[in-house]
Amino acid sequence: MFVRYNSKLILFVMAGAFLGACQGQPFEEPPITIQSNMYWQEKFEVQEPNPFFADHRSDRRPPEGTIARGHLETDTEYYHGVDEDGNFVEDNPVELSRAFLERGKEQFEIYCTPCHGSLGDGGVVQDFGMAPMSLQSEVVRDAYTDGQIYSAIRNGVRTMPDYRYQTSVEDRWAIVAYVRALQRSQHATEDDLRSLDIDITEITE
Repeated sequence: MFVRYNSKLILFVMAGAFLGACQGQPFEEPPITIQSNMYWQEKFEVQEPNPFFADHRSDRRPPEGTIARGHLETDTEYYHGVDEDGNFVEDNPVELSRAFLERGKEQFEIYCTPCHGSLGDGGVVQDFGMAPMSLQSEVVRDAYTDGQIYSAIRNGVRTMPDYRYQTSVEDRWAIVAYVRALQRSQHATEDDLRSLDIDITEITE
């Protein structure tokens, strides 16, 4: 009895060793997948032609008038800096606060200082043949509205690229508010100084 079971065990081990030594042969057909999990599916890669449509485009354009969720920008003054007639708004629509100005300073130093300088006078890149408009110039201080400065940040102007994807709507308005604060700091009037209890005679002397 013992010899019989021992022989079966030896045969079983030998069969296992034999099967384990088999390397298998190349198979040209795709492997059988019991649960595909959508590995094999009908799809089109980016910009791959699709013969189903007349224009053969696999990337379909959204229907006219489609607006992405959360992007219904009905308040044109806040989102675009213009009124219903397309004119730039005069004043910043966001209520000013110290935290708002500090946020504007932070964003200004990240995106604006490399070209416009820490004071906004454009002094950083003057020596490299590039001369961005000084934010301290009389034109920007007196002629540009808050909406126009906001539009430059959002849409870009001349050689300046747009920053609509780097900054949020509120951050753009915060930058506008900080630009106005910079302008006022560099062109303070006597009334401004008196309101801060600064002795003008000490400055002039």
